[in-house]
Amino acid sequence: MIAIIAILVGLGFPVYKGVRDKGKKTSCIGNLRQIGIAVNTYASNYNDYLPICIRVGDSPDDPYSMSNVLESQSKKIFSCPGDTKDEYEGKTHFARYGSSHEWNTLLNGAKIDRSKLEIQNLVLSTPLSGDAENFHGKLSRNYLYPDGRVEDSLKILIE
Repeated sequence: MIAIIAILVGLGFPVYKGVRDKGKKTSCIGNLRQIGIAVNTYASNYNDYLPICIRVGDSPDDPYSMSNVLESQSKKIFSCPGDTKDEYEGKTHFARYGSSHEWNTLLNGAKIDRSKLEIQNLVLSTPLSGDAENFHGKLSRNYLYPDGRVEDSLKILIE
């Protein structure tokens, strides 16, 4: 009887882990959407220009990090629930740098509608921000685009 229960638990654990990981990824997507709202609020206050931030701050107090340039009610939106490994001087990425996400510095100070890079017929829809590391394993990284959508892959459009 105990062996049967152990087998059932053993079979259910990977399923439970997958559900838990998917929940963390979904929560991360929600956080990135909140960052998208903060970016769009910033842009609306500055004639549609995006903020100037560094890719990743040197510390949580870095004045040019995304988490300090953008106004938000809580710094928790800059934390990915999948960011759990203490690989950055004994801290998680969020604890060490103040954000689990990185800013796309190519878009610093650009108009918010300039969200695509065009090279001949290839158009690359450029994300504003995304997971700094692959915190979600097989579920891949999350990327925030200027229109507020969050995707789990970079999008290349051919026009």
